[in-house]
Amino acid sequence: MSSDEQKQLVRNAYNKLRDTFENFAKPDGEKNSPAKTCRDLHTAYPDKPSGEYWVDPNAGSPQDAILVYCDMAKQATCIQPKPSVSAEMAVESTERELWFSEIPSGGFQFTYKADSNQISFLQLLSSVANQNITYHCYNSLAFYSAKKDHYRKALGLMSWNDLEIWGRGKFSYDVPVDECQFENKEWAKTIISMKNTKPTRLPIVDVLVKDIGNVRQKFKLEIGQVCFS
Repeated sequence: MSSDEQKQLVRNAYNKLRDTFENFAKPDGEKNSPAKTCRDLHTAYPDKPSGEYWVDPNAGSPQDAILVYCDMAKQATCIQPKPSVSAEMAVESTERELWFSEIPSGGFQFTYKADSNQISFLQLLSSVANQNITYHCYNSLAFYSAKKDHYRKALGLMSWNDLEIWGRGKFSYDVPVDECQFENKEWAKTIISMKNTKPTRLPIVDVLVKDIGNVRQKFKLEIGQVCFS
């Protein structure tokens, strides 16, 4: 091997080592160079726009990195549900309330595009978390009954850490939109919001529906992304 060839091999090795070190020191959110969180990515690259990036909260091998949405304005790391919307459901049952995962035909427990290990690390690295669940209703209550002036049909939520969350009381959620309260025979929606809550409570893994059993009632669930910041 000539002297020039040896020098080129050294230069190539040096450049590869330099690139590897730069990726480790300042990961750019690509698949082979994931940041720890979107907040870290924003700190390293403040001009990067919001969008999809790769992160690795457990700081292990890039092979288990997860694709997330980075809300750069809020420096939030957002994990997507899978699926995000259920099928339209009309539940015929003698039961007047059921956890969504226990509905015989079409129910499922919520899952997300990240394994439990990465979610646990992301919770530890965050101060707050946010998530919305939208209940699309047809003649079905989700929170308040305008006709009977009560909250007995309010949805229940099951948190990531097995805490049952209700519309009223110590552990409760917000309801910025409640069109379902009128029980109209047309589609409407109620938005259930877990806002700035403890990170260990999210994502939501199940919903208790309480206004079912009548063939004239229909609903579907829309599961929002969960954002950690």
